[in-house]
Amino acid sequence: MSTPVSSGVPANGWRTFLALWASQSVSRFGSALSWFALTIYMAQTLYPAPDQKAEFALATGALAIAATLLAVLVAPIAGSVADRTDRRQLMALCDTLGGLLTLGMAALMFYTTAPFWVLLLFVIATQSLDIMHEAAMDASLAMIVPDEHLTRANGLLNTTRQISGLLGPAAAALLIGVPALLSKNGAGGWLSGLGDGVPFALGVDGLSYLLAALVLTRLQIPSPPPAESAGGAVATVKADTRLGWTYLTRRPPLLQLLLIGAAVNFAASAIPVYQTLLTRYTLEDDWTARGLGFAAALAIITTVTSAGMVLGGVVVSAWGGLKHNRVLGILVPSLIIGLGIIGMGLSRSLPLTAALFGLTVFSMPFAMAHSGGIWQAQVPREMQGRVFAVRRVVSRFTVPLGMALVSALATRLPPGPVIVGMGLLVVVVAALQLLNPSVRRVDDREYLDGLAAARGG
Repeated sequence: MSTPVSSGVPANGWRTFLALWASQSVSRFGSALSWFALTIYMAQTLYPAPDQKAEFALATGALAIAATLLAVLVAPIAGSVADRTDRRQLMALCDTLGGLLTLGMAALMFYTTAPFWVLLLFVIATQSLDIMHEAAMDASLAMIVPDEHLTRANGLLNTTRQISGLLGPAAAALLIGVPALLSKNGAGGWLSGLGDGVPFALGVDGLSYLLAALVLTRLQIPSPPPAESAGGAVATVKADTRLGWTYLTRRPPLLQLLLIGAAVNFAASAIPVYQTLLTRYTLEDDWTARGLGFAAALAIITTVTSAGMVLGGVVVSAWGGLKHNRVLGILVPSLIIGLGIIGMGLSRSLPLTAALFGLTVFSMPFAMAHSGGIWQAQVPREMQGRVFAVRRVVSRFTVPLGMALVSALATRLPPGPVIVGMGLLVVVVAALQLLNPSVRRVDDREYLDGLAAARGG
């Protein structure tokens, strides 16, 4: 088997990545603050009355749907732009614009009440910038990180995402409460006069964006030669999307790897739904017998799940992943994820169910880190924006589909069998690919190029 070796990576590439990772981690944490703060703003400022429950639900749903749809619609554009511009400059521009927009929103909230349509436009704009930034950053890793460290780099990035999602809401709640605390103590000047601390949280996020942009201006992140345009902007995006699909269809092992990721996302994206449904309907007898309430039982499961995800990310980051046969770092964890989901659906014990949730999500960072490492090592650096756009569209499109399917089936069937069925899907897909000799060679660049040559390029 031939594993590609690093080429053109700067001597200080790993140090550059660590600086990029640290600064972007601060920015990601700030984004977690912002998202939670917007929810609080809608609950306390826009829709505070008890009879506005429906409006609040529609508003929060609209923001979530907008973010999900953007991840699918903007990805092809982002991938095309990432392959046609200086990626470091693109990331710095996205961070700068995101910071200015967020500080502007904070200022608006400070002086007046921002209506929901303004919040929606703000989310659309900042999320679109984040997607553009993500496309450029994903395609930049192979330019600065040696191939043997790509799994560790992806593990660090995934860990940051999980820790931000876990700690961000709590930190945002503290920041939102700062003005009230200062006012109570007679300190803080103008800040203590804020009736709502949400602008303070958004201000911190805006500054975190600008900090990340500033760090980027000090880093050396090379970009490959820009791809040629195919006419107008729309024609170029269409041609780039077609090129991304063609690249994958001519390399079936990568396409099958994408199928594995889609199956895992389809089944595992509904884990928050599984937690609620199982706690409420399947485990009620057990947590009642233990003298617990629904809230306490659900808190146990969600806490163990969060801890498992973070621990998995820390372990794979510290370990660095497999150096050979990296595809096993995807297939084996995927099998564990599928078996864990099956176990959740069959379990009637609160401690066992919590442990299965923890084991399942503990395995996910291993699969994601190894997957990112393989894709970044195998896809030519000058094509990563466009090929990764296809990968991103498929992986993210399956997330709402999985959640919608589970929610719809659970209205007619007990949650246990529905969840078992989702786990079986993952086990079958992962097992078939584990037995597929072609997929086992996905880490062999010469083999992939040979398959592509036989299919016309």
